Amino acid sequence: MVSRSCVVQVTWGQLAETLRIKFYSATSGGDLSEDNLRFLAEKIFNNKINLPLSTHELNALPVSWTQFCKDALSDRNFTFWEWFYMVVKVTREYLRTLWCDRLIMGFIQKKQAEDMLSKCPPGTFLLRFSDSELGGITIAWVGDNNGEVFSLQPFTARDLALRSLADRVLDLPQLQFLYPNIAKDDVFSKYYTKPEDQVLKNGYVKPVLVTTLPPYMASPAYAHSPDSHRNTPSVQSRYMIDF
Repeated sequence: MVSRSCVVQVTWGQLAETLRIKFYSATSGGDLSEDNLRFLAEKIFNNKINLPLSTHELNALPVSWTQFCKDALSDRNFTFWEWFYMVVKVTREYLRTLWCDRLIMGFIQKKQAEDMLSKCPPGTFLLRFSDSELGGITIAWVGDNNGEVFSLQPFTARDLALRSLADRVLDLPQLQFLYPNIAKDDVFSKYYTKPEDQVLKNGYVKPVLVTTLPPYMASPAYAHSPDSHRNTPSVQSRYMIDF
């Protein structure tokens, strides 16, 4: 990160190129697209810029040191730099191959993700970085009831250290097609953890951590329940013996 004593203000174009290089270097080749950079611009300007702007106009906008790493983002208790740094960190440590294989949409607002998915059949999903959880990645998907879109409680590095994101996608039968219409096994199967012998040398059976949704999500009465409007279900983990 550049020292404040050296730079007080830069253009967005200069900062965007620095962020792109940092992300590319940290993820060993995972580049940021123009859409990704536009999303980051909207975030650092706290959605206060009058869009749409051309790329040239956007790149000319000034960004201060305070905007970059001092001011908290709108309705958050962390800065743009803290948010971006944690995205880079979790991607480098746990998501690099999925990102480089373009299986993670990543930089997209929740509302935009919901709008995109609402036009898709049930079981369609996408992966995006959380706006509210530092270093979090969430799964948004189309449910079976009237095309309602849900978002899982974000997974953080601690969760991904226990079970990979690909394995968690495998765990959830509600997830069928990666947006827009790619069968999940066609693109995620090479990242699934290979089955191991569950019986250890000491005779004990090794448990397997599996991701499941809360029971209310599977209930036929869920769509008619007073709380059916909630769209951020938590994830439960259960241990199952898999022979």
